[in-house]
Amino acid sequence: MILNKKDSFMNSSRRLKFQIIALTLLILMIFVGHIYAQKPPVNYIDGDGQLKYSSLDNWYSRKLKESSLLSGNVIELYGVGKVSSTADFTDMKLKDNSAPWATTNIYAKMVLDVGNTRVIPEKRGDGYCARLETKIRKDNIAGFKVDVLLAGTLFLGETAEPVKGMKDPEKNASQGIPFSGMPKAVKFDYKYHVGKSRVVATTNVKPIAGEDRADFAILLQKRWEDKDGNVFATRIGGNRLFFTGSVNQWVTEATYPVYYGDVTKLPQYDQKTMGLIPSVGKVYVKNSKGDMVSLVETGWGKPGETPTHMIMYFTSSYEGMKYTGSTESVFWVDNIELIY
Repeated sequence: MILNKKDSFMNSSRRLKFQIIALTLLILMIFVGHIYAQKPPVNYIDGDGQLKYSSLDNWYSRKLKESSLLSGNVIELYGVGKVSSTADFTDMKLKDNSAPWATTNIYAKMVLDVGNTRVIPEKRGDGYCARLETKIRKDNIAGFKVDVLLAGTLFLGETAEPVKGMKDPEKNASQGIPFSGMPKAVKFDYKYHVGKSRVVATTNVKPIAGEDRADFAILLQKRWEDKDGNVFATRIGGNRLFFTGSVNQWVTEATYPVYYGDVTKLPQYDQKTMGLIPSVGKVYVKNSKGDMVSLVETGWGKPGETPTHMIMYFTSSYEGMKYTGSTESVFWVDNIELIY
């Protein structure tokens, strides 16, 4: 069969159209598949604007069998939330993905599997509270003694596990969750016993000046990310409190205001403790690429600005991230509530 030029051109045109349509469909399929492959954002807030599991009555535990070269024991790594009763509790990735809370109950893999528990569910009435304690872990591995101090911390965010080293411990905690509310105050029950004599312990124990303090903070931020994955924020609101000495009886429904805007003019403002990050300490967050990056606050929010994230933490020793504190310090927390 002989085709003339017109027929040949029309056939070529049809083939080109078919190729364009096929390529378009392929791109569309890839794009749609990518959309459905992405996990939807987790809603950590209930219908009343409260943080899920903030009553601290629901707990589970992962069970880590340590090497006989260490304790040889099964370590209970407690977490806030719920998991199935038939779950594999030896799975170190086990968690309730709907719970916003993380702790310093960590699984570390530094040649040997190591578990540290500093946040413990303690019975209170018909439910539970969180007991945050500062302790030193003592190990003797092949004659080499290692003493490490860790504080009990309950915070919003997630822990990067397994922890693989002691350098820059802040990098193991991605702090903060998506949050757009504007609470007037935060309320919780607490009691505490804070030790006076502090030590710093990484490989050995050394006394250090100053008394220990339990620490609570709430920070509301408006975050954004640049093209290189760096994360910045404006401080929309917040508060920070320290607890010293001892309060042996429960203080119930203690309520503390959330201050909005530029707080540098407030009489209680202290740049060393209430200033912008990182001037008051390093904070790391996970960026859109899944990398842990240092968070930088660039300034104070303007009236009416809405936050995108909230940081909140309770810790038994305010310098616990520096392996510094008192082994006598214990901070009990319960019934956390946002007031609108």
